[in-house]
Amino acid sequence: MRSPPPWRAAACVALLVWGALRPCLVSLPWWRRSRSSGGRRLAARAGEGLVEVDASSLALWLLEHGAQVHPSARLAFAARGGRGIWSLGALEKGAEVARIPWKLLLTQASAKKALGEEVVSQLQEYPCIALQLIHEKYMLSSKSFWHAYLEMLPSMEEIGASFTWPEEDLKLLDGSLIKNMSRFLREKIEEEYLNIAKNIFPSRQERFPAEVFTKERFLWAYAVLLSRSFRLRFGNDEVIALVPFIDFMNHDPDSKAYVSGSASLPTSLDGSRLVLLKTDRPYGAQEQIFDSYGRRSNDELLLLYGFSLPQNIHNFVEISLLELWAQTDLAPSKKKWLSLQGVDVDEMQSLCLPRGYWPRETMLLMRLLVLSARDVSSEGLKAFSDLGLDKAFDPSVERKALQALKGLCTELLAGCPAAQRRADAEARAAIEAEPSGLGPKERYAIWTRSGEVTVLETNLRRIDRLIEQIPFVFELQEARRRLAFPGLTSETKPKDFDIFFQEFALDD
Repeated sequence: MRSPPPWRAAACVALLVWGALRPCLVSLPWWRRSRSSGGRRLAARAGEGLVEVDASSLALWLLEHGAQVHPSARLAFAARGGRGIWSLGALEKGAEVARIPWKLLLTQASAKKALGEEVVSQLQEYPCIALQLIHEKYMLSSKSFWHAYLEMLPSMEEIGASFTWPEEDLKLLDGSLIKNMSRFLREKIEEEYLNIAKNIFPSRQERFPAEVFTKERFLWAYAVLLSRSFRLRFGNDEVIALVPFIDFMNHDPDSKAYVSGSASLPTSLDGSRLVLLKTDRPYGAQEQIFDSYGRRSNDELLLLYGFSLPQNIHNFVEISLLELWAQTDLAPSKKKWLSLQGVDVDEMQSLCLPRGYWPRETMLLMRLLVLSARDVSSEGLKAFSDLGLDKAFDPSVERKALQALKGLCTELLAGCPAAQRRADAEARAAIEAEPSGLGPKERYAIWTRSGEVTVLETNLRRIDRLIEQIPFVFELQEARRRLAFPGLTSETKPKDFDIFFQEFALDD
């Protein structure tokens, strides 16, 4: 998304992310929800620039406190990508790489023991764990139970999440949605800190000395949490947790490594909860063991995890619908109808537009928003159900919905000027020819911005094609349902005829 004019959706999208930091990691519209665990960065493949790490203190601490790590798994640095978990020897598919006891996790429960229930009861999970991280690393230091683990954690600069970038580095993101999102998320975290500093620190100065619990360290703690934490289930409980050793895994979007919480296992040393890591495929010697945290766009990756990918099939554009909601007829009735369908109306203030085919909910929402009072034949919420909004039901409504979506995409694309797009295309070619020619932040910014542009340009072409085909599709709707096409020959039938019907959602 773009940034030169104050980009309309930036605050909306970042607000969704910020609001979701409390109950979950990232908020997406209801058709993109995921329970994927938190992630790290994409790192080197087999043996590429591998550097040994002195993790003996961490290994000893894990062993002493009941963790079990496969003898063929080790922690190492890659020349690019930072820390990661590597295999020393062959690992079979489904091999148990590690099991980490509950007592080694950093959670809201551990924060309660460290900071006191009266503090934790006033805060949500993320700020609780953030304060405990500062307490353990900077207050207790070598006396902390978690010292061996904390010493291995990356700095804020090493994490590189764009919400921690200084203002001069944010200029690299000109023309991209992520610039305003990064500013907004940082502001919300800083507001959280100021609220805690005002309401919790003054009456507990011995526990929270100002010189230790600084805003910069609070940002670091959030960067650690957002880039490393897992959302785990233990029976009916769901918790945010930092999981020592396991959370050093790097990201591969194709990985299906098994990371899960277990409420009870017969071999657990203390009969309590455990976190298990199992391989998703066979691994050879000197090969990195990867994790995946789901279908993340480059915007999400750079905002929260500090990297982006040159090719990311999961890129999408988040589009604000606030203005359409403000202008639409019958807004209260439409929102009530959505609620009756089991939809969280707050999540319908924006939509995700992927590069590939849209979920049916995309056009359902656009049709609903462009419906005028004249388009609804009767009063009451049943009128919306009767229209069958999940499918194209009227040519004029379909045209209005597509044109409204086109207008939103066009406005966003204008935020990234044509000159910037040409410069990015040249830079991408240069990066392919000489990967080390630009620094990581420059590369990540270019990949993120060009990914957004590609999504928007692809969708604009699709919208134009669909608008052009509206008469054709509706004229043949009944014939298509009968699987007969009178008068249609191979010369007159578009090559992607069936795709038209999928995108218009006319198939029964």
